[in-house]
Amino acid sequence: MAVAVFRFALLLLLWVAIAGAAPADLPVGAAGSAIGAWASLRLIPPARITPRPAALAMLVLRFPWQALRAGVEVASIALDPRRRAAPATIAWTPRLPPGPARDAFLAYASLLPGTLPAGEMPGGAIAIHALDGSTDVAAAMTLEETRFTRAFGLDG
Repeated sequence: MAVAVFRFALLLLLWVAIAGAAPADLPVGAAGSAIGAWASLRLIPPARITPRPAALAMLVLRFPWQALRAGVEVASIALDPRRRAAPATIAWTPRLPPGPARDAFLAYASLLPGTLPAGEMPGGAIAIHALDGSTDVAAAMTLEETRFTRAFGLDG
């Protein structure tokens, strides 16, 4: 029930942010928010996660620095003709089981420059397109997955 109220409140807040808080419009916004909350619960049932604030803050605060560092690395590979990178597709086996948590991690990982999750391979491995295949991409992905699962309390 708390999840439904939270989703309703977020949708109503979005309504007010877009349409304004005119009293005449609030009933329509409330009705739309209620329908949206109901539909979201049907389409995306609540997950049993327990975020860890400190680990989540570290993940969020680390992301811009990591993205900047990886972006500079990608730019240096692209712009320096003496530096030869060997693009590769790496088979990486995730620890997260198939489902929304793994999908969320792969979406997060796709935001980092230099590596791109590119689909599932036979045997359950994930194909990771790496701009520089000479680095240990699989170990880096496993480390990121560990940080992600710790931040969202998915590690048990």
